[in-house]
Amino acid sequence: MFLSLQAVLRRTKMGLIVRAGVENPEMVQALGYNITRVFVGVFIAGSALAGLGGVMWALYQEVITAHMGNEIMILVFIVVIIGGLGSVEGCFIGALTVGLVQNYAAFLEPKLALISNIALMVAILMWRPMGMVPVVKAK
Repeated sequence: MFLSLQAVLRRTKMGLIVRAGVENPEMVQALGYNITRVFVGVFIAGSALAGLGGVMWALYQEVITAHMGNEIMILVFIVVIIGGLGSVEGCFIGALTVGLVQNYAAFLEPKLALISNIALMVAILMWRPMGMVPVVKAK
């Protein structure tokens, strides 16, 4: 899914329109594209990916409840902050980093698993305040 999302965003005309629409929606509108329709499509795609993630998490947990995402909400927040807001690559790297750190910390000292991820977030934000792969906006 990550590679297909990257391919769409980097190598297709629709990906170019989306990236340009985030940067300067008025210019994309002036070029004749309905930016509202593009953003609705992006929202639909994001919702579908969130649904896929929910299905995968439900299959892993073998339970479907209304609050099944509450357990991982803090980890998701840490992944997004570590990776950089708006960065798909950063979130991928952040997810791998958080998963590895949590598993190694849980193996060595189970009570420190969540604290280790918070410490990792603090360390990365002190080193790179915008996240590991920040989205650079043109001025």
